[in-house]
Amino acid sequence: MKKFLIFLAIVLLIGTSYFTYEKWVKHADVGLWSFVPSNSVMIYETNSPLATFQEIRETNIWKNLSYIPAFTKVTESLDILDTLAGKGNFTSFFQNTPTLITLDITSSRNIDFLYIVEIQNLSQQSFVSKAQAYFTQRGYTKRTREYEGFTITELTGKAPSESFTYIFFKNYFIGSFSAFLVEDAIRTVGDSETPNFQERNLELNKLTKLTRDQGNAYINMERIGDLINVASNQGNKLDLGKSGFLDLKITDDIINLSGFTFLEDNNEYLNLFAGLNGAAFDMAEIIPNNTSWAFHFSSKDPVSFGSKLNAQFLKNNPEVIKVQERLLRDYEFDVKHTFSLIDEEIGLMTLESTVTGNQNELLVLETKDMGEALRFFNSVAERDMQSTGDTLYKEQFGDYDIRKLPAKQFPYALLGNVAKGFDDCFYLQYRNYLVFSNSLQQLKNLTFSIQDEATWTKSIRINRFLERTNQESNLSLYVNTPRSWNQLLKMLKPVWQEQFRANEFSLKNLEFMAFQFSAVDDKFYTNVNLYQPDLPKRNIPDRITELNSLTVADYITSKPYLVVNHNDRSREVFIQDSSNTVYLIDEEFNVLWDKTISGQLNSSVSQIDYYNNGKLQYVFVTEDEVHILDRTGSYIPEFPKQLDNGKKIKSLKIIDYNNSKNYRFSFTDYNGNTYLTDKNVKLLEGWNPLSFKNPLVNAPLHRRVNGKDVLIAQEISGKIWLLSRRGENYPGFPKDLKIDISNSIFIKNANSFEEATITALSDGGELIEIDFNGKLVQRQQIYKPDTETTFELLKDVTGDSYVIMRKTGNKYELLNAQGDVLFQKDYFSKSPLLTQYYQLGGGVEFIVMIDTGGTFLYMYDKNGNLISGRPLTANCPISIMQYENEFQIYKVVDRNLELISIGY
Repeated sequence: MKKFLIFLAIVLLIGTSYFTYEKWVKHADVGLWSFVPSNSVMIYETNSPLATFQEIRETNIWKNLSYIPAFTKVTESLDILDTLAGKGNFTSFFQNTPTLITLDITSSRNIDFLYIVEIQNLSQQSFVSKAQAYFTQRGYTKRTREYEGFTITELTGKAPSESFTYIFFKNYFIGSFSAFLVEDAIRTVGDSETPNFQERNLELNKLTKLTRDQGNAYINMERIGDLINVASNQGNKLDLGKSGFLDLKITDDIINLSGFTFLEDNNEYLNLFAGLNGAAFDMAEIIPNNTSWAFHFSSKDPVSFGSKLNAQFLKNNPEVIKVQERLLRDYEFDVKHTFSLIDEEIGLMTLESTVTGNQNELLVLETKDMGEALRFFNSVAERDMQSTGDTLYKEQFGDYDIRKLPAKQFPYALLGNVAKGFDDCFYLQYRNYLVFSNSLQQLKNLTFSIQDEATWTKSIRINRFLERTNQESNLSLYVNTPRSWNQLLKMLKPVWQEQFRANEFSLKNLEFMAFQFSAVDDKFYTNVNLYQPDLPKRNIPDRITELNSLTVADYITSKPYLVVNHNDRSREVFIQDSSNTVYLIDEEFNVLWDKTISGQLNSSVSQIDYYNNGKLQYVFVTEDEVHILDRTGSYIPEFPKQLDNGKKIKSLKIIDYNNSKNYRFSFTDYNGNTYLTDKNVKLLEGWNPLSFKNPLVNAPLHRRVNGKDVLIAQEISGKIWLLSRRGENYPGFPKDLKIDISNSIFIKNANSFEEATITALSDGGELIEIDFNGKLVQRQQIYKPDTETTFELLKDVTGDSYVIMRKTGNKYELLNAQGDVLFQKDYFSKSPLLTQYYQLGGGVEFIVMIDTGGTFLYMYDKNGNLISGRPLTANCPISIMQYENEFQIYKVVDRNLELISIGY
């Protein structure tokens, strides 16, 4: 889009000698397409470029994109030309002007456009002198040169990028900001032996009729891979088909391109689906909302699809065949048999990355006969166990059996390059789907997404998008732009990364994209959608709404904990005040009950299913007791309870090893004693208590890695312990980091002890990462500007990411995990600031700072912008819920519980 439409002014900068009758005589052997090289990537065609643009610029899509400088320039250029011509005249001059705009690759990292216009009338003559004067006054210089018998004119501004090259041939104007493209057009029109784009793609002539839409797009499908590689650093090859014709339509919320793609030979990727009917996108019901992008393959004859795919592997990708042969030799695992087990659908999803940077994948197979499918895959691991003597990996997680397929890279052997990255392969069954993942934890997280209805078909926002797509295509790629943003940036070359970052807000607003292909006779119906659900506000939000409030008898001392009503799944709030009274408040802010307990909360408020019957209870500790209350506010039998020795409780962590509701409670006191109990607070072997030399920062945390349960304890002296369920040390531990730690540690879960890591941040800013074998991964000192500077590691509410707060005097600086400064703020409060970090996915991140002395609440985005526009009020940590177009914030001010909404 660079400097799009500036060429329209330059068309008019011609001498009056040009306007002779001879130049306007039509020549049957030359047309607009005569100048289009066969290697152009895309060509946009319209009969009314300005009228079309005027229509597009009224849409919300354009209003969003117009903040990108290249798009802004389009509007500015048109306004200038219209002013010079007299309001409205410029558009009327070009009311019916056949135009082609080609997109071409000019170097390994650049693209540019060639503009081809058919001049049909002389009404522009009165405009020539004004336009000439305008550009002359702005320092443009004009020179001409000869090239293969053509006179090339170049207009050059002050910057090299403002150099525009053009020619006139008969009644056609051809121009570009890249001189090379004009020269290429000259070579194309002058070489009768080399076909132009239209001659190279005669099949498109069967479809093309310029209708009353917003133009047509012609695609050189053979060069789509080259176009992607202009921006991408991946160097991937992509050969979808030969050519395509798409009709363009832009409305307020969507850019749609629909038409057909043609093939040339059996070597093209889409040929895999030729003659095969697509199937419904049923598996959207289990795609989690944190998916960055998803490939969907569907066919009512998956065996034929598999046969064609393997034929392509034999010809184009013999490495896949080698992996198939290795799996067959080593495991007696015939990968190709998988296609006979599939019903109609295959899905491949890449999940949003976290601070760990891991690329987590899911492969979903819709099966015809789950029993047969499980026997096939389970037998692979069973044969491997018999031949190697290794333990069969099998884990019960809630209602799911999770197994590990020993055949690494099975998805790659099945689908090729699109399914790389499965160094480990865990799988489970859900309904008629077999789901594989390279991450054991992400497979478990998928079960929670299904349970919590955090999947595509349960999301109103995503469903609106899916309704605009083709539900029975053979091949689809769905992209969630905000969630894929960080992963996409890593795939771009530096110059393109810079451009994307500079225009992040506008590009992310194109929230969903779909690229779809469906076999129809000898071609493929093609549907491309770029969906912008709404036009987000760019300014500070002016819509802060007070939704509800409640006043209690005494000052509220706790965070408003959000809990769930197990009867109807509605959202409720649990709080405590200074009189030690706890309250349960429904979603309408009615107090359901209140109860005075023995002290102040010394932990968060969690919910458990104590009786494993679907009914939830509230669990928390005070210094002296463990409390479990039911929904009515009554204690369950035998609670509250003290620890056996009456020790003071510093913190609590709840452990559910395999999501079976067989809970364990992890406690620590103020003296370094740690206790592990069952859900009845009965001490377990090895933990009665397990004593450490120094106090612990928190009660031990639990992780399960490669089937082993690990409890992680950190002393304030910097010593890290990895313990078994019996309290025994794992090899390599304890590990003495020799630093003082008051910060919680960050744990990166993974499939093995070599990949799983612990990150600790000292009070003085030393960042240390070790793996679960006790080996050092990294150790670095973050810049410490002053001896009094302190550091804090802030984990987000899910524990998947973290940021770092650096405090020097009154200056607070937020750093990312790499130690780069994101923003800084100055506060002159005498009271300590409470800080929270929320990472809600899709690039939505909040840093919350609460000045308890002045009861001020500051909520910043990752760039340091105050999202509320002004400080709010609060004196306790807050809770946040994200909904469509708004955030709801639960906050406490003295004796008041308040719920506000911030629109965006």
